[in-house]
Amino acid sequence: MAANPSWILASYPSAMPTPENWVLEDRPNPEAAHDDLLVKTLWLSVDPYMRGRISPASNYAAGFKLGDLMRGGGIGEVVTSETSDFKPGDIVMSDYFGWQPLSVIPAGSAKPVTATDAPIQSALSYLGMPGLTAYFALLKTGGPKTGETVLISAASGAVGQIAGQIARIKGFDPVAVAGSDEKLEWCKEIGYRTGVNHRTSVDLVADVAAACPKRGGCLYRQYCRADPRCGDAEPQHVWQSGGGRDVCLGRPI
Repeated sequence: MAANPSWILASYPSAMPTPENWVLEDRPNPEAAHDDLLVKTLWLSVDPYMRGRISPASNYAAGFKLGDLMRGGGIGEVVTSETSDFKPGDIVMSDYFGWQPLSVIPAGSAKPVTATDAPIQSALSYLGMPGLTAYFALLKTGGPKTGETVLISAASGAVGQIAGQIARIKGFDPVAVAGSDEKLEWCKEIGYRTGVNHRTSVDLVADVAAACPKRGGCLYRQYCRADPRCGDAEPQHVWQSGGGRDVCLGRPI
């Protein structure tokens, strides 16, 4: 049976993950059962939430055990279909792709992907989970109005960079919070007015207040496990004192 090189979690990282936390193991090519799809992997998404899944600590997403095949969001071409909903050659996305050339995914988890309006890989980014998170959390939950300031933490990340661009397109005033000057420069290139470096800030509240003289808009906080200050609650008090709304995403409970 042909080999299917697969990335297996070998150890839990204590800090920044390294290649040594995984091993590449040859496994047999899988076969699709009833209501499954055998897919050829075209794109895989490595998302920030996956850091919590390679830790023994509890998290909002189920973690991997040592020896488990790594899985996550992906896009692939259907090779074999055991359902009438898809046929070989279809391009699909799912959150159940293995980190391997050939994967079996539940047909119920698969969604068709087309390249009509954008490259197929966009279904994993600005037309996928990060884009939907940015769009609905900002516009539907935060509800900023034209001209209002939107302060966005983790602003250069997968969600934050999209939220900032949406804010600019909609006529809001986006301000970034990020962990390096290089990230802040990138944020300005894509439409943020200004930003605050939360790693070098001596007084985060004062720096946020200076960057956001009009605090009646929306505070868009994203929790970051690596440095919780990027989603710090301190600016929340400054923001709400100006009548602003606080949208908090992803803080562990």
